Amino acid sequence: MKTRITAICIAAIVSALGAQASFAQDKTIAAAAGDKYVISARAGGVNYTEGTVGIVRKRGTSGRLFKGDTIEIGDRVSTGADGRAEILLNPGSYLRIGGESAFQFGSTALDDLLIKLDRGTSILEVFAGNEFVVTLKSPKATFKLIQSGVYRFDVAADGSGTLAVWKGKAQIGDSSASVVKAGRSAVVSGSHVAIAKFDRDENKDAFDAWSKDRAKQLAKLTDNLQKREVRNSLLTSFAGRRWNMYNSFGLWVFDRFNGGYCFLPFGNGWYSPYGYDFGHSIWWYDLPWTVYNTPPPSGPTPGGQTNPGPVNTPITSAGDRSPVPPFVRMQGGQGIGRGRDTGGGFDPSPTYSPAPTYSPPPSAPSSPTKPSELTKDGH
Repeated sequence: MKTRITAICIAAIVSALGAQASFAQDKTIAAAAGDKYVISARAGGVNYTEGTVGIVRKRGTSGRLFKGDTIEIGDRVSTGADGRAEILLNPGSYLRIGGESAFQFGSTALDDLLIKLDRGTSILEVFAGNEFVVTLKSPKATFKLIQSGVYRFDVAADGSGTLAVWKGKAQIGDSSASVVKAGRSAVVSGSHVAIAKFDRDENKDAFDAWSKDRAKQLAKLTDNLQKREVRNSLLTSFAGRRWNMYNSFGLWVFDRFNGGYCFLPFGNGWYSPYGYDFGHSIWWYDLPWTVYNTPPPSGPTPGGQTNPGPVNTPITSAGDRSPVPPFVRMQGGQGIGRGRDTGGGFDPSPTYSPAPTYSPPPSAPSSPTKPSELTKDGH
């Protein structure tokens, strides 16, 4: 009996260590370099858990999911009645799941993020646009998030999906004619679709309040990042080819003293989808111009991973074949994903104009004005 218990304990420990291997490797690299911060541009990190949260790995192992673990494509995450988790999507975007829920990633690409919610409830705080679509799938419904915003996705026992758009805009399936705007919800079960208005005050519950509070806390973390230490970490990570300006909208920055990741945007004037000011962008850290002008890399990185290079980068004009960073295209696409929502959509004024050769925009103010929180109607 004792031998069997010992074997089970050893198996559990090995499983937990394997689940955290990627995260531990990043922390080891950072510690060796003397970094206070760990810089990442990857999706799938676990930023918070509470209660019962489990995972079944694609390779067949299973166990508890903890803060600091990494979720890969094909891994299935599930929660108990008391479970909650916050998952890092592409930098700047979060997936938060509630109790009695289960999901997995179908893709973590910046321009084609796919989340499959098998059951339960999730809230997505995402940067999205026509060029950077986030797709949500339930057993009987598919939604495409085509604008930055806040979305709640519920999957019923029969597999039907309900999407409530708190802020942003979504499309049902592949039909551009079926659009769900802010303040409306859509219930889809196969070919049956029902769209209706909902009261954003009356429909809030504890899970909605928790998600918004997390967004507020994380924006504060970005604002409180220490300039000198973050600059050193950015340079160390860049030299190690762990990030570049062409594969995301910004970076996940892990503060080992606060024990969590927050978002550091590449663009000036970016606010969270909830409307909170991040305080600073990467321009505040006075990095060498080579960081902004280095062409997007490709091929294997020193850590053994493959860098995909530029993400769906278009040619800006017939005479200009220079790649344009995704964050520039996002903030130039009708202002989607940038600026505070003033009631008529995001502020469309750009902070950067693409040029034949990539160069940073004018220096940003060191302490941008902080807007007030969104009003109760979501604007």
